[in-house]
Amino acid sequence: MTWEDMPIYARIGMHLLFASMLDRRLLKTHKIQHLFSVESVNQGKHFDAPESVAHIEHFVKTYKLDLSELLQPDLTQYKSFNDFFYRRLRPDARPIHELENPNIIVSSADCRLCVFESISAATQVWIKGKSFSVQHLVQDADLAAQFEGGSIALFRLAPQDYHRFHSPITGTVVGEPRKIDGTYFTVNPMAVNDDLDVFTENVRKVTILNLEQRTVHERGEGQETNGTRNENFDQCVFVSIGALLVGSIQLTGAGIPGKQVKKGDELGYFAYGGSTCILLFKAGAMRFDEDLVANSQKGLETLVRIGERIGKAQ
Repeated sequence: MTWEDMPIYARIGMHLLFASMLDRRLLKTHKIQHLFSVESVNQGKHFDAPESVAHIEHFVKTYKLDLSELLQPDLTQYKSFNDFFYRRLRPDARPIHELENPNIIVSSADCRLCVFESISAATQVWIKGKSFSVQHLVQDADLAAQFEGGSIALFRLAPQDYHRFHSPITGTVVGEPRKIDGTYFTVNPMAVNDDLDVFTENVRKVTILNLEQRTVHERGEGQETNGTRNENFDQCVFVSIGALLVGSIQLTGAGIPGKQVKKGDELGYFAYGGSTCILLFKAGAMRFDEDLVANSQKGLETLVRIGERIGKAQ
């Protein structure tokens, strides 16, 4: 088990969440939610300013970041703190597991990961928001109906993590991503595990990806696949979610309708703060790796990096 450092802004948010029932009621009012939104945007502007470079060296020392992984390891070359915060990595820093096999699903981020074979299981163990549902998450009844009963992965990025997120599959971006306005609650587990509707209240962007399918014959464990395709392994939904003091969600690859992406290709990035991505698959489409499922059922997150295998098409 690894203890996670919490920045001061998150500590303040946690105090508001859990100090008293009165604070909890205040937190759900429009005035407090508006305050979170305004402060998140203002903090984003501050970290975009040239003078914010003064924060970079302290941030690196506090979180003991490995600069050798960076495409630009020279800290003096960054124009602002945010410029460093959504820094790029060297192309070889995150190998992609079985890149040419479209049936293998990989992690979208350097993150703390929870996976559940059904969304109902996720709400029993991890997501305790009273109004959480696929429909509330994606704000599209037809789309939600296709993914009800499906599986879900939650990629939580802490402030010290590399904050670009990447495609977990090989496929094609479908249509324009949908932006859903909202507030900026913290995505710390203490909030997610409580009755706040963090994921369905926070600002977010919804991207649909058509999955590349290929008939694959492979032998192992004494069995051989029959080469048939799983019709439910045709689409996934990728939701990028802002959080307390995350000023923006910028889509790069995910923001281009019709763009073909390979596993590991960049989809977008977050400005300063913690944040989360959610990945949805249809029922029966794929199976997450057993060790990840076992940890998640115990209410534990697993540290994973971009490109590491997390599951496979059924």
